[in-house]
Amino acid sequence: MPYEHREIERAAQAKWAELNLYETDLADSSKEPYYLLAEFPYPSGDLHIGHWYAFAVTDIYARMLRQRGKNVLFPIGFDAFGLPAENAAIKNGVDPKEWTLKNIERMRRQLQSMGASFDWPKEVVTCDPDYYRWTQWLFARLFEHGLAERREAAVKWCPKDQTVLANEQVIDGCCERCGTPVEEKRLTQWFLKITRYAERLLSGLETLPWREEIKEAQRAWIGKSEGAALTFNVPQTGKGIEVFTTRPDTLFGATYLVLAPEHPLVAEFLPMLANAETVQAYVDATSKKTERERGENKEKTGVELKGVRAINPGTNEEIPIYIADYALASYGTGAVMAVPAHDERDGEFAALMGLPAREVVERGDKPLPYTGSGALINSGDFSGRNSEEAKWDIAASVGGKKTTNYRIRDWLISRQRYWGCPIPIVYGPDGKPHAIPAEHLPWMLPTDVDFKPTGRAPLASSEELKERVIRIFGEGWTPEYDTFDTFMDSSWYFLRYLDPKDAHDFSEAALMKKWMPVNRYSGGSEHTTMHLLYARFFMKALYDLALVPVDEPFAERFNRGLIMGPDGQKMSKSKGNVVNPDEFVQRYGADAVRLYLAFIGPYNEPGSYPWNLDGVASMRKFLERIERLVDVEKKSTDIVSPYIGQVVAKTSKKIADDGDRFKFNTGVAALMSLLNELEALPETPTEALAQFVIMLAPFAPHLADHLWERLGGEGSVHQQAWPSTEVAAATEHEVVVQVNGKRRGSITLPAGTPEEEAIAAARALSPVAAALGGKDPSRVIYLPDRLVNLVTAERAS
Repeated sequence: MPYEHREIERAAQAKWAELNLYETDLADSSKEPYYLLAEFPYPSGDLHIGHWYAFAVTDIYARMLRQRGKNVLFPIGFDAFGLPAENAAIKNGVDPKEWTLKNIERMRRQLQSMGASFDWPKEVVTCDPDYYRWTQWLFARLFEHGLAERREAAVKWCPKDQTVLANEQVIDGCCERCGTPVEEKRLTQWFLKITRYAERLLSGLETLPWREEIKEAQRAWIGKSEGAALTFNVPQTGKGIEVFTTRPDTLFGATYLVLAPEHPLVAEFLPMLANAETVQAYVDATSKKTERERGENKEKTGVELKGVRAINPGTNEEIPIYIADYALASYGTGAVMAVPAHDERDGEFAALMGLPAREVVERGDKPLPYTGSGALINSGDFSGRNSEEAKWDIAASVGGKKTTNYRIRDWLISRQRYWGCPIPIVYGPDGKPHAIPAEHLPWMLPTDVDFKPTGRAPLASSEELKERVIRIFGEGWTPEYDTFDTFMDSSWYFLRYLDPKDAHDFSEAALMKKWMPVNRYSGGSEHTTMHLLYARFFMKALYDLALVPVDEPFAERFNRGLIMGPDGQKMSKSKGNVVNPDEFVQRYGADAVRLYLAFIGPYNEPGSYPWNLDGVASMRKFLERIERLVDVEKKSTDIVSPYIGQVVAKTSKKIADDGDRFKFNTGVAALMSLLNELEALPETPTEALAQFVIMLAPFAPHLADHLWERLGGEGSVHQQAWPSTEVAAATEHEVVVQVNGKRRGSITLPAGTPEEEAIAAARALSPVAAALGGKDPSRVIYLPDRLVNLVTAERAS
């Protein structure tokens, strides 16, 4: 009879709460501390299968570490500010705070239902004033030390919704929400100076034991380039265009220049251009695209600036100037020295526009464009020299200077939104910004705000906020109306978990020294180049201000794979392939879902795994086999043979070692193999079965605790030590297994293994089971340490 998972889950969770199993004593020095963290969720209101994959599988490791003697901190919280709540407020007329807190309460219940062993008393919620008070306090420290500044920046603007859009909200030049073509505006914004830390963010990667693809993604995002700054004069204006190039050795091959459409010189050149209208139209069209769209666009487009030319400082020749959307103002100087013979992108554009390509590096029989090094040709006095050796001499000969460029730009933290942490800045009568003093923090989010888009920041509609500023600071003072980017909230939350109720500091210094950095941080690959990089910057900045004891937040970073729909496609409501975990939990139980997610593939490796509709059902059957083994009336024994002892120890070591690498799929497979061994024994060794249940506990915590009680165990199975991984020294032999004299495989057994155990081990082999077809052998030929031959009735006759 199938076990009743709902009742077992309720009883187990009540027992854990009564025993207070998962609240970590951070001051405990009797055990080695281990800080395990999964990225906290946005309170969308429902747990989807991605949430289950993020938390249930990581929970397996938390439970395993506790059994192995670690003092494990495994906290949870909610990244609670953000655009979805504000959209709900606009669409449905609900208060975003009410909407958010209601969703958090629902998600708390769902997270508890999966059996995750979170330390709930240490929960943080970023929209709680007790939390964002410290976000504001930390920003004020950065501001005081010159790491935060206010300046003008270009933004994407939706004219219908009258609001700023993030790059990710612009799709094919249109607003993701309403489909209106976007515009580009320049607004005064707040920035954090992450560019000051570009080199340290790069060098810090060298000592981090992260997977190489994670580190490489951050290196590419930071984008360090060694090159030269060269100036191309424009005789029609008397001004020069500064370019940044990593290949000054190819200067003599530059046959045109390209400016980013948003380059400030374009506006200066416009009145003297014969095709000004065409140029302006191209600039306007480009402004509707994000940098990502421009970078991914394979089709090259551009317009010549007819009326201005540049002088190549190497050849002294006049060359045309173009604007093209593949040039970005955010990279280098926003101007490109185009060498079509030695750059693929420049070559494509030149072919499209009918521009000449001049070879200046010998290429032998290699095709153009040739991007390698070699002897210089057509390069004046530098011809004949090696291009790599001569490049800095060429730069110096035209007054250029060696420089280092970074792709990364300062972090734009302003948002013209309501539902976010208020930026703790006020402006004096002279317009200068001042950080709000600590005694006035938290600087509360006002409640008298019009959420509807009006073309200005929502906080600008608050009389409550303006009156507060005048009451505290006096007449002539005005508040900041922008709120923080939500990445600000998540750049330090892991520190608050250590002391979430502290009213005097953002975190406890002694606990940070003991528990930081986070031992292992699990999350999605989509956060590699934003959240993860911002958190590293934040930690380094706080370290420089002597506020934290280490300058890296995460010792290990593991990016999980992606669960796809049953059709192998990314889950989406429009495709009808979204998996609702609640349905599977109700039908098969939380433990079966957890086991399937652990078994679906290696957790720490990039990849995607289609959801198998039958997979959870298979895990349920596996659990029912375990439950029957404990509950059926089968003869038991207190004796654990050397062979079974070794199998248990090997299983324990396999699960522990693979768990350390987040390879839980092989851990589940090891449990399945051990179950086969135990089921095949004529008598079940009680101690071995108890150890099996202990190893099952991280994967199926509810059923394991139920079975532990059935076996007469005291307390909770989750309080038991992990079984020994030490394999007893014994001489082992490879024993050939036959069915009716035909070899079906081999098994490794300790010397002198009893016949019954040898037969059980032989029958546990899949090829043997298939050959027997579910039947028992009528006769067994057993040669200890050499052979097991199972003979069926048909053959015996």
